[in-house]
Amino acid sequence: MTAPEAILSVQDVRHAFGGVQAVNGCSLQVPAGSITALIGPNGAGKTTLVNLVTGMMRLQGGSVEYAGQNISHWAPDRVARAGLLRTFQLSREFTKLTVLENLLVAATGQIDESLFGALFRRRSVQKQERALVEKARLLLSIFSLDDLRDEWAENLSGGQKRLLELARAVMAEPRMLILDEPMAGVNPALMTRLEEHIRDLRRQGITFLIVEHNLHVVERLCDLVIVMAEGKTLAAGAMSEHRANPEVVRAYLGSGAGPAE
Repeated sequence: MTAPEAILSVQDVRHAFGGVQAVNGCSLQVPAGSITALIGPNGAGKTTLVNLVTGMMRLQGGSVEYAGQNISHWAPDRVARAGLLRTFQLSREFTKLTVLENLLVAATGQIDESLFGALFRRRSVQKQERALVEKARLLLSIFSLDDLRDEWAENLSGGQKRLLELARAVMAEPRMLILDEPMAGVNPALMTRLEEHIRDLRRQGITFLIVEHNLHVVERLCDLVIVMAEGKTLAAGAMSEHRANPEVVRAYLGSGAGPAE
């Protein structure tokens, strides 16, 4: 059976803060259609790598290729328009907008974003707005947030904000989503729902790269697990392989946590 092509390929990526090499020649590949985990001890460089891949920080070396395009020096908005979106360790909802409005601002290709569209294509704008509201309402229903559509986003619980952030990302019609610690601070029941949503979205064709510390979730959810340590890729494979890998065990034990957690 032929292995799927990589939708994301990171080659020898580097970035330092002063004299500290946060990402030090990291290389990895994410297969298209997969749910891939990126794990490693605190300080391994995982979030910095995500920031580099998505254009939020500038590469100091190496390259990033996404969907056959070199995106190494693209701005974050261009990366997002290409279909590569990310979420954050701390949810970043628009606090002074309603739940529904949070989804509507994420929609791409809106006619009224241009002066010409706003002034001379009002009928088309109104038609598109109705379609976007319908789409947003459907997503809110799928994510069990429709009853909260008129609530200010700042009033949601931590778990509801996680759901909102994922729904908002889906509203932008991504090809690939990078989730940075999506299970942090989430209760077990909601964690199960988030896992189900991720599986459903994968079935719809979205590829995932998930930075996650909860290794039980990683083992249940992910096809491939990439381990980072000291700014570079240490190993890639299944969790069962990593448990038997002395280098992986040593990297985790060195930070006071084991890969069997």
